[in-house]
Amino acid sequence: MNRLVTSVLLLMVFLLQIEPAHSEWYVSGYGGYSAAQPLNDVTMNNFGLRSAVNRYFFNPTTNAPLGNTLTQNFQTSDLSLEQSALFGGKGGYFFTDEGFSWLGVELEAFTTTPTIKAQTVSTEQGITFVLGPGQNPGAGCPLPPPTTQCSVQEHLKSTLPVTESSLRLITVLFNVVARYPGEIFQPYVGVGGGAFYFSSSGQIDGRQVVPGLNLQAGLKVLATKELGLFVEGKYNYATISNLDPAGFGLSGVYNAFNILSGIAYHF
Repeated sequence: MNRLVTSVLLLMVFLLQIEPAHSEWYVSGYGGYSAAQPLNDVTMNNFGLRSAVNRYFFNPTTNAPLGNTLTQNFQTSDLSLEQSALFGGKGGYFFTDEGFSWLGVELEAFTTTPTIKAQTVSTEQGITFVLGPGQNPGAGCPLPPPTTQCSVQEHLKSTLPVTESSLRLITVLFNVVARYPGEIFQPYVGVGGGAFYFSSSGQIDGRQVVPGLNLQAGLKVLATKELGLFVEGKYNYATISNLDPAGFGLSGVYNAFNILSGIAYHF
């Protein structure tokens, strides 16, 4: 992860060193508040598979060669995340000299800590066992066999306690920005995407980089031609998949509403 942050900083330095013959450059830093929403569409299929195997004494070594199959899907209610501080920076340019002073691009990086709260979630699990072809009922069946045909189709509901796990998110984005190029007030909107790096430790322990979406809208107020203050709202969206493969196999949809303010320097 240090390499990723270093690469972003070096890229920003490189961009700033390019001769600004056809653009209006800027750099900015900001801080704010991230209101992470509960992780939704949550599945924990690694945990669910272990539960199903233990429930029906399914042994892949002896059952699978017979053509028997055990499949399952383990879903939970939304997983609550903590709201946290957010810090970041961005650098970019507007195509002023080309006659498109309203259009720009920017490179952005920020970090926040939407820790997974201690909680109890509701669970739903669907389990299906299918007997291999050409077998007699009872041959290679898990114990206890639910029917005389040795087939399983169950839908189980329960609850699962989850302890707190620290979760850090580092995001690197490329945005396209449109603004009203006023002399003092500059409202703007932007859309972009990039890499969302999730790192968790605790009961849920894992790391993953996934693509994600960024939407933003804000207002910049120029105190001078070079110096401006801004406020901005952001919406982030990303999907994690099997975040902790050795544990729960957590998957779900992350989204957050962020509010931030900062200072920008144009040159």
